[in-house]
Amino acid sequence: MNIIMRNYFWLYLLFAFSALAGCSDDDPIVNNGQHEEEQPPETGTGTETGSSVLKLTSFNFNKSLNPQLTEDIRGIIDDDKITVLLPETTPSNIDLNLIPSFVGIYETVKVGSVIQTSGLTVQNFNQTITYILTSSKGTVKNYEVTVKIFTGIPIVWIETENKATIASKDDYVNGTVTVSQTPPFTESYQGTMRIKGRGNATWSYPKKPYRIKLDSKSKILGMPSDKDWVLLAEYCDKSLLRSTYAFELSKLMELSWTPRGYHVEVFLNGSYNGTYFLGEHVKVASNRVNIGDDGYLIENDNYWNQEPIWFTTGRGLHFTFKQPDPEEMVEGDDNYNFILNYMNEFESVLFSDNFTDPNNGYRKYIDVQSFAKWFLLQETLGNAEPNPYYVLPTRTGKLEMYPPWDFEWSMGLAYMENNTWILPPATSPVAHFYHKNKTYFSRLFQDPYFVNIVKQEWVKVKGLLPALTTIMDEKTANIRYAQIKNFSRWPILGQYISVGLVKFNTWQEEVDYAKKFLNDRAEWMDSEFGN
Repeated sequence: MNIIMRNYFWLYLLFAFSALAGCSDDDPIVNNGQHEEEQPPETGTGTETGSSVLKLTSFNFNKSLNPQLTEDIRGIIDDDKITVLLPETTPSNIDLNLIPSFVGIYETVKVGSVIQTSGLTVQNFNQTITYILTSSKGTVKNYEVTVKIFTGIPIVWIETENKATIASKDDYVNGTVTVSQTPPFTESYQGTMRIKGRGNATWSYPKKPYRIKLDSKSKILGMPSDKDWVLLAEYCDKSLLRSTYAFELSKLMELSWTPRGYHVEVFLNGSYNGTYFLGEHVKVASNRVNIGDDGYLIENDNYWNQEPIWFTTGRGLHFTFKQPDPEEMVEGDDNYNFILNYMNEFESVLFSDNFTDPNNGYRKYIDVQSFAKWFLLQETLGNAEPNPYYVLPTRTGKLEMYPPWDFEWSMGLAYMENNTWILPPATSPVAHFYHKNKTYFSRLFQDPYFVNIVKQEWVKVKGLLPALTTIMDEKTANIRYAQIKNFSRWPILGQYISVGLVKFNTWQEEVDYAKKFLNDRAEWMDSEFGN
């Protein structure tokens, strides 16, 4: 062998040895067989000991492998969690035995102890499934895979008879309603019902709110059985969360009763109509406002003259009836006269010289703690225009303020001075009391006893705010996909709506604004009550 040939021989051996050295068993594998350049280690939910990056780069359901689907579906990978949203055309009772196709860097993929092969292994996705990636060195990374229908929150299908339009707040339309069984809810619902519009100013917006009356009392989404339900459109509140903030804080504060409810997706006669809040209609019932047969539920209503019957107190406040049934009342009858006289007597004593007397002053007529809690709920959230409910549990009881309602113009979204809305581009003031100088509170705050009760209750409320933040972070995450569909249906982000003070281009900015307002508001209130 000459010198040239010997040199080529040694070069060949060196090259072959280098190639073999580079093909160790520890090389990362992409999609069970494709090599990828080695990268720095990535932290997973399991034990990370090797130098290989364990990850899934895609997780999809292909229609060709899953004939129950109508299209290919791509999973959303967010750190160690994968969410797959099946389309709205999918029936609520779809067979969730599905074959996923996944690509990534791993040696093996398992669910429990069972090997998973992309494009071959069937898995039931009725609950969150943990996929375990392992490298040849024993490194482990877990992915939690959750399959959701549409946006992952319950779907409400409303079908009206002959697809009739719901055009009135007065006249019901017959139809059926179906509510999907969506985790964590364990039951679905389907039944006949009547539906009409609801609300006052909210009825004038393009996205309409509705009232539903089932033909038979039924549970919905685990809430106590009843016939009467509402669908709040939350059109002006682009965070879609202000009512939820109010109801969750009210529950933490233990007001006598707080309406329950959940976000849902509404399809009306086959067409998607947006994200709504499905909740309990305010009414007297054993599971709602629970009062005696001789009790009252009245509302200080700005639209009082649109109701069938109302009364006006000596100080000019207008009240409408929820209980007794206004359809069964006549102006001047016993029920009408009793509550009118009660409210007039309360007002007369409240604005008298001896109103602070513990026995014969205003405390004889009202539940002071209830009034203090209602005040703090409204002020903490900066609610510009509530229509307060008042409850007299029996004719021998004391007047209470609950349940909470009407929070669309809260948390920095609107501001009013001298009964005039301050419109854009003004900014929402945090450092301002909304109700301290209005109606009965202007007088109540002249009594040191009431002030002291409010201060005591504020200490409790302040202590509840961290828990409220945790709850609302979960509620926010719950509608992260729903809001995308909602604002695709109603493209109002970046617009001033009605008397709203602010506009943001993204839902997340709307959410952050409300959250910041609450934090700033609590800081300001704490300073005020400390003085």
